[in-house]
Amino acid sequence: MYTTIIHKYRIKHGLSNNDYCIANAIYNLSNNPESEFRGWYYGKIETLGKMFDFSRATAYNSVQKLIDRGLVEKDLTSGFLRTTKLWWSDFVNNTIVGESKN
Repeated sequence: MYTTIIHKYRIKHGLSNNDYCIANAIYNLSNNPESEFRGWYYGKIETLGKMFDFSRATAYNSVQKLIDRGLVEKDLTSGFLRTTKLWWSDFVNNTIVGESKN
């Protein structure tokens, strides 16, 4: 597994590489068309951390930072996570638009 990091927007939002990896995983896992809960990452935060060999604390701190910056939201009832429109507009859509201009 790999993560392509768009550093321009990572820096703009004050994210570490670790934060970016966690957000990107949430985005990709929540968009799995075979998911039981489409549009949401419903696994454990520890599982996200294990994907990148991060400590439990690092994973939880990254998720909280992403929530604080408005890039990830958490459903208060289920605890599920998903990236926000801000993640889409800055990290996904800008990449698509940039690639299509070339």
